[in-house]
Amino acid sequence: MELQLKNIGMIKKANVAIDGLTVIAGENDTGKSTLSKALYCIFEGLPDTTDTVYGAKNYEETFPLIIENVFQDKYEKLFYNEESSMALRLGNGKTTYTGFATEFRGDGLIDIEVLREDLENYLTNIYFIETPLVWSFQEMFQSSELVESYMKSRKQNIEMHYPFLLKDLYFNLSTKLDNFYVPKNTKKNLLKIMHGEFKEDENGIFHFHKNDKILNLFNVATGIKSFGILQVLLDNNRLTPTSLIIFDEPEVHLHPKWQLEMAKIIVELVKNGVKIVVNSHSPYMIQALIKYARDKEIVDKSNFYLTKKEDDSVVINNVNDELNKIFELLAEPMNEVFEL
Repeated sequence: MELQLKNIGMIKKANVAIDGLTVIAGENDTGKSTLSKALYCIFEGLPDTTDTVYGAKNYEETFPLIIENVFQDKYEKLFYNEESSMALRLGNGKTTYTGFATEFRGDGLIDIEVLREDLENYLTNIYFIETPLVWSFQEMFQSSELVESYMKSRKQNIEMHYPFLLKDLYFNLSTKLDNFYVPKNTKKNLLKIMHGEFKEDENGIFHFHKNDKILNLFNVATGIKSFGILQVLLDNNRLTPTSLIIFDEPEVHLHPKWQLEMAKIIVELVKNGVKIVVNSHSPYMIQALIKYARDKEIVDKSNFYLTKKEDDSVVINNVNDELNKIFELLAEPMNEVFEL
């Protein structure tokens, strides 16, 4: 599968393979998150044939609503000219979901049922992980769901505003799928790293169980919370060969030693069929992903990209054969320190 972007936000052009491990490396403010959010929107913007999203009546109305919820900005600011477009293509070259622009043009009539059928054997669930702080909002999200449910029962409309991606991740952490699939040894390795386990109580609130203690998550290290997200998604049978995880800078809350542990878990999941996109500006994380991808023999399903600013726009290039370019760019601050 390939994500194709043209004139989306700061991104001038990008063709990014999504099949196994995809690493987007680059400095801050170079389009990494924009690319990943675009991928999320393309998938989530395609509704089930029987569903509508946020009151959208049809396919054309759904996508702009998803864009505005995820980016927290107007659709027209992202699709700012007639050449702005997003496309998602399957490996056989067939366009599955394409042609969104300011006028919401497409490749002619699109049969949503056919699109879902094309994707269902390749990608059924997508998870955007941008911060482990989702655990700090679990009681707020739970309360908001109760309020919304109560108001609907009284046939009254209520509009509650909350971080869309965090709310979506919370939903996936708090609900379990029927199918049973746990990648071999992954949960065991997660528990070993955390020296404990995330468990849900009778009220639907998660706590951290360590030895004989039950800890409120406010008192648990943020790094442990990062691994806890993966443990709970595994427990909920959500990480399967038709799942895609997007990690937005997972290194932010991790010591370099734990960055290596996270890289091991990521590669292990990919080895078991889960598709993963990692945005990163950490040389530790990226070097570890390269090393473990080679060790686990998933290099043929690994793609590395570098984002760079050119004038007022961003270009994203595949650097599989020039990985040194990533480290040359990310090592610049350390070289400056040494010079000082």
